Amino acid sequence: SVMDPINKYDLTAEERKGALRYLMFLKEKRCGTIKGRGCADGRKQRDYMSKNDTSSPTVATEALLLSCVIDAVEGRDVATCDIPGAFMQSDMEGKVVMKLEGVMAEVILKIDPKKYTKYVAKENGKDVIYVILAKALYGTLQAALLFWQNLSGKLKEWGFEINPYDFCVANKTINGKQCTIVWHVDDLKISHVDSKAVTTILDLLDAQYGQEIVGGKRAPLTITRGKIHDYLGMLLDYSESGIVKINMIEYIQKILDEMPENMDGTATSPAADYLFTVTEGIELIDKANKEFFHATVAKLLFVCKRGRPDLQTAIAFLCTRVQNPTRHDYNKLARVIKYLRKTRDLVLRLSAGNRNVIKWWVDASYAVHRDMRSHTGGTMSLGTGAVYSASKKQKLNTKSSTEAELVGIDDVLPQALWTKYFMEAQGYGVTTILNQDNQSTIKLSENGKASSGKGTRHINIRYFFITNRIARKEVAIQYCPTKQMVADYFTKPLQGALFYKFRDQIMGVVPMDTITGDHRSVLDVKSDDSSSPKLTTARPKGAHVSKKATTHPSWSDVVKSKSSDGSIGPLRPILKRSPILSL
Repeated sequence: SVMDPINKYDLTAEERKGALRYLMFLKEKRCGTIKGRGCADGRKQRDYMSKNDTSSPTVATEALLLSCVIDAVEGRDVATCDIPGAFMQSDMEGKVVMKLEGVMAEVILKIDPKKYTKYVAKENGKDVIYVILAKALYGTLQAALLFWQNLSGKLKEWGFEINPYDFCVANKTINGKQCTIVWHVDDLKISHVDSKAVTTILDLLDAQYGQEIVGGKRAPLTITRGKIHDYLGMLLDYSESGIVKINMIEYIQKILDEMPENMDGTATSPAADYLFTVTEGIELIDKANKEFFHATVAKLLFVCKRGRPDLQTAIAFLCTRVQNPTRHDYNKLARVIKYLRKTRDLVLRLSAGNRNVIKWWVDASYAVHRDMRSHTGGTMSLGTGAVYSASKKQKLNTKSSTEAELVGIDDVLPQALWTKYFMEAQGYGVTTILNQDNQSTIKLSENGKASSGKGTRHINIRYFFITNRIARKEVAIQYCPTKQMVADYFTKPLQGALFYKFRDQIMGVVPMDTITGDHRSVLDVKSDDSSSPKLTTARPKGAHVSKKATTHPSWSDVVKSKSSDGSIGPLRPILKRSPILSL
């Protein structure tokens, strides 16, 4: 029983006042079917429940994407599933009172009149039935945590080990190979090189969490097998050997369909050069447009943190403008929409061509904001495509570009260390390389105060955190020429050849380390015939061109030379070390 009815007058006045309302929502799923979701309105619980009692872990986006890359590289069989009525599989803790009103009271009376009829009361002319929750119902603040405890406990019983750096990732060795389960509430992804092992896990889950429903029918797990999976708002596409594609075209199309006419058209980049410029005295947009602005930026934030990192610089700035957006901000949002319309079909391609090497690129643009603060950009790749990217305004003012770069490293380093520890807890040895294009910053990072002169003495010691991690050999820092600094994409609104080059590397159109110099995007090349646009190297006017043959391949050469089977080297497993929890 999910809930048990109780006489209204057996409750105290305070319990009746604090009773949670029951709500019903109808939602059209992406497949076109209509889904009804009943839930409790748990907002009243915030008055007496702490965050520690209600916060539930969910898989981090970067942990999910890293697991997807491993799935693709190792050629694992992947299955996704949805547990029906997941929260109601867990017992409710404490006394939680809920009331069914009006139509919902009528519905429950039709389902089980014998059980509920004598508990019907009248309030404001409507039928009301009070109940005590026996199971964790969707909408109550503690429901997600209770189900996480249920599922993680069951996985441990089955021999899985929880990753200490993400409590929604679990692993078990089956037939000498790793089986990985990641989950977000009741949506699970299971992978193993042997499809039979995946089937065994699905059978265990179905036996445990499949349930009887009204009418004696059974509600099994909703399972998807094969190469393409609709998971957490993304299509995970494993159809290309060794590569996973993060496809959000359908989600993007829905955003485009909602846009007003004044955002029609296309643009070649998501932001103009003046993205960070804020002009005083510009008219604020009205309330309706402000709500539209806020909602649209939130949707684009969801997109850019998953399948479209090429939008992130523009969205990072627009997120700072949602409280009081001006007409200029609205136009900047329109520019993003126009770019998105032009590149709607662009998908993120991820792979691990560099085996056990994780490379980071970190950069900073000095004093580019109105308050003279700098902007940090960072990105990480296992070889092809950006698994993680960051674009953020720095939280303090700096006195030089060197100091801004050092602050940028401090902004990104905790995520770099987390990635290293997470991968090692997954059983893979990794070398973390941090690329930086400022030689002075590299010296400060490696030597700390020993390389500090008059211009850098004021820098707080916390920004030499990197020095300690280099000394412990947890990260290595190396010089990267500015024209190869991919993270520059996330520090300012680039245009032209450099924009196309970095955008295509970030989106996995070509591998990260393949191209040097400025090139046009391969996405602009439709065919190899004479009518197609030619790929040329951009250079300043009057620049000397060497007659010696270059060793750097062009973008079209990269695409042509890609192996037909897409095969790449495997990740090398190692013995797991004890986790380092102090960052």
